[in-house]
Amino acid sequence: FSYQVTGGWDFDNEDGAIRAMGTVEIGPGALGLAAVYSSGPNSYYSAAEWAIAAEYAIKATDKLKITPGVQYYSDVYEAGDDFSDNEAWKVGLTVDYQIVDNFYAKASVQYFDPEDGDDSTSGYFRLQRSF
Repeated sequence: FSYQVTGGWDFDNEDGAIRAMGTVEIGPGALGLAAVYSSGPNSYYSAAEWAIAAEYAIKATDKLKITPGVQYYSDVYEAGDDFSDNEAWKVGLTVDYQIVDNFYAKASVQYFDPEDGDDSTSGYFRLQRSF
């Protein structure tokens, strides 16, 4: 089990955020949980007043990792100086594959569903070399 707690205060906006994250090895992968609270929109976190998230990183083979995840947002930031009363959900899937030593491919897709807004799907594909 590993965890970390971080926080920050934005003096310009006079608001801050605190985040807690933890992971634990379970079966063929690792379960990750996270929570964040923000006192108001600031440089450290401004997506929502608070959010919780979970992921399970499955090590399918020595070269392939599959990570589904979900996140819930409460009191989403929309515009202005404060949070709204709206909620949102995000689900996603990331696939990591080691092509050869120190060369990786990563593909990710996310679906975002805000309460008072349009749903959206986004993603990326990346090739990464480590030296």
